[in-house]
Amino acid sequence: MTNTTMNTDVLVAGTGGTGLAAAYAAAEKGLQVLVIEKQPQIGGNTKISSGFFAINSKEQQAAGMQLSTKEAINELASYNHYLSNGVLLSRIVNRSSDTLAWLEKMGMEIKLNPTTNTTQFAHRDNPYRGGSYHMYQHKDDSYQRIQQTLEQAGVKFQFETTMTDLITTDGKVAGVTATTADGKTLTINAKAVVVATGGYGGDAKKVAKTMHTPNLRTLGVPNNGEGMAAMVKAGATDIDSHALIHAAQLAKSKVTQKTSNQHLAGFSSNALTQLLLTPQLWVNMKGKRFANEDVVYDTVEWANAAWSQGGKYLFVVDQATLDTFTADQNVEEVSQAGPGAATGRGDFTKLAEEAIKGETAYKGATLAELADHAGLDSAALAKTVATYNEAVSAKDDQEFSKSTKSLAYSVEQGPFYAFISQAAYLGTVGGVRVDENLAVLDDNFVPIPGLYTGGANAGGYYEGHSYPAYEGLASGFTWTSGRIAGTSAAEYVQQAMTTQR
Repeated sequence: MTNTTMNTDVLVAGTGGTGLAAAYAAAEKGLQVLVIEKQPQIGGNTKISSGFFAINSKEQQAAGMQLSTKEAINELASYNHYLSNGVLLSRIVNRSSDTLAWLEKMGMEIKLNPTTNTTQFAHRDNPYRGGSYHMYQHKDDSYQRIQQTLEQAGVKFQFETTMTDLITTDGKVAGVTATTADGKTLTINAKAVVVATGGYGGDAKKVAKTMHTPNLRTLGVPNNGEGMAAMVKAGATDIDSHALIHAAQLAKSKVTQKTSNQHLAGFSSNALTQLLLTPQLWVNMKGKRFANEDVVYDTVEWANAAWSQGGKYLFVVDQATLDTFTADQNVEEVSQAGPGAATGRGDFTKLAEEAIKGETAYKGATLAELADHAGLDSAALAKTVATYNEAVSAKDDQEFSKSTKSLAYSVEQGPFYAFISQAAYLGTVGGVRVDENLAVLDDNFVPIPGLYTGGANAGGYYEGHSYPAYEGLASGFTWTSGRIAGTSAAEYVQQAMTTQR
C-alpha cells in the first residue's frame, strides 16, 4: 500500500458548509490550506439544506424587518432550556448576518423567504422562526462559484479522500491520516486541523442507538462519523450529538434527496402526502392517540412528536375522508412543513389500496379488523376513535387541545385505513464540546491544541436531543461556525509561527 506525505498550514476535512467556510477563512489569513473530501465534489450534506438562519441581515432590513439579535438569542436560549452553550450561541447569532453577506461574496445566491411565505404555517406569527430563512438559489451554480472563489484564494482540494484519524505529537494535533479511493494512504502534516466531516448520519446503526429506535428514515447522507470518532479518540467528548429529525414520511415512499424551488429534500410525489400533512387522527403502535396533530404545521415539533412514539405512528381515516380528498373538497389546510405535500388531485381510495399492497398501510371493514391487521390493541383503538369522534362532534378536544378548524374529519364510515408514518432525519447535529472559538475541548474544558471543528460535529448549540424550530438554523450554524473555526485555526497557526521565530 502506497503511503504519501503532504504538508500544509491548515488541513480541513470535509467540504460541506463548515469545511468551505473554514478553508476560506483560513486562506483569508494568508495561510496554506488543504481540504480533503470523501466525495468527488464539494457540498456535503449542506447541499441538501435549503437556507441560512440569520438575524438583522441586509435582506431583512431591505424588507423592512426589524429583528434584533438580542431577541433571537433570548428565544433560542429559552427554547433550549439554557442547556446550550450561551457564549457560543450568542457569538453565532451575532455573527450570522455578517457571515451571510460573506457567503454571498463567496458566490452563494440568496433570497429572503418572508414570514408570510413560510412553508411552516406555525411560524406565520413569529418572524424570528419564519422570517430568518435566507434561501439558497441555483445551488449548483452557487457552489461552483464558491469552489472557484476558494481556489482563487489558494485553497487546494483533494477529492475522494476520507479522513481516518488525527495525528498527535507532544499533545498537539499535527495533521491527519487519510485514505484515497484507490487505497492510497496519506499522511498529511498540518499545524492545525479543522474537522468538518459532518457528523454520522450515514451510520444507521449508531443513529438508531443514539435515538433509541430503529424506525427513523434517512435520505442516505454520506457522513459516517470518521471525524467525530477521531476527535473523541484524541480526547474530545461527545456531549449532545443526535439525529436531525425532520418531519415524517410515508413508509417506503420514494423521495428525492435534492431540493429545488418546488420542493425540499424528502419530497414524495404521492398524493397521499396530503393526508400525511393534514391533522388527521394519529395513533401510536398501541392504538392510542398521543399528540395534538396540529404539530404537522411545524417540521421540528412534528418529528419530535413522532420520535416520542419510537419514530413510527399511524394516521387513521375512514372511507368518507378518502372520498372527500378524492373529490378535492378537503377543508383542512395542507401543511408544507418539511418536504411539503404533493399537489393535485388523485383517487385516494386507489392510492390507499396500493399502499396496502405495498405493506405500508392497513385496512379493515371494522375498527376491530383494522386493529387486527395493524397489530393494534383493539379495545384501545376503539376507545381512541370514540373519544376522537366526540371531540370532532363537539369541536372541543379535551385530550390534546387540537384547534377547532382541525377537528374536521371523524372516523366513522368503514372501511377504515391506517397509514404508516415514520420520522425522517437529515443527518446528525451536535457533537463534541467546543468553546466560542470552536476549539475542541477535553473533559477539563481545556482546548486540545491545534484541533477545531464546527457544524454537525460541534456540540453546545442545541439542547441535546432536538433542535429549535427556526428555519435554516442548522445550515446557518454550519457556515458561521466553520468561518469562526477557520479563523481561530489560522490565528493559532500564526501565533505558533511567531513564537518559533
